[in-house]
Amino acid sequence: MKNFFSFAFAALFLFSAAFVSAHQPYLIDGERQVSVADPEISKAYYGEFVGTSTVFTIRESKPFKLYVGVLVPTGYGAPANVSAEIRKESDLVANLSATSTEWTRFYEPFGGDDYFQGPEFRADATSGAYTITVSRPENTGKYVLVIGETESFTIDETIRTLGVLPSLKSEFFGKPAWTAYLNRIGLFAGLGIVGAIIVLLLIQSFFKKLFGLFKKKKVVD
Repeated sequence: MKNFFSFAFAALFLFSAAFVSAHQPYLIDGERQVSVADPEISKAYYGEFVGTSTVFTIRESKPFKLYVGVLVPTGYGAPANVSAEIRKESDLVANLSATSTEWTRFYEPFGGDDYFQGPEFRADATSGAYTITVSRPENTGKYVLVIGETESFTIDETIRTLGVLPSLKSEFFGKPAWTAYLNRIGLFAGLGIVGAIIVLLLIQSFFKKLFGLFKKKKVVD
């Protein structure tokens, strides 16, 4: 019994660990206006230009840490030339020009995909309304905008992420949906599910034994 519980909790721990250092993924397709809640929480917005730029809006009533990063998925024919302009009201905060940085290629092991990483911006931001306008010449092709650096995955968010991954893999990356779990997330998710099943079975067994003892005691009385 003790060994079963140890395995179950270890599996559940690994399941949670799969999302450490991972962004909350959001598939925004061709949306032109996106509202960003909790800007300090790390989120990755997967989008595709439809002939116009995309504007992300942040409204905060207190100071916060602002992080913005630009990524481009590799292998889709679109050059790594996505820029982002950050403004507070009408004032320019930062211009993340595609030509102002050296794009570096990296492999993201949790989702199992390759990207070019471009310009980034970090600052202690005051309260107010901010806009982040993302664009590239002719505004075509795919991009990823990362906002926030604090990793946070509640149970609800973890479940939502597991549900959105197949759509993200098929609609954004053009790969079979089932490949969404052929990575670290899939491995740890599998272990987590097994652990959860074992915990439920153990709880069921415990209550059966408890009920049996209660009935036995009642008969003896």
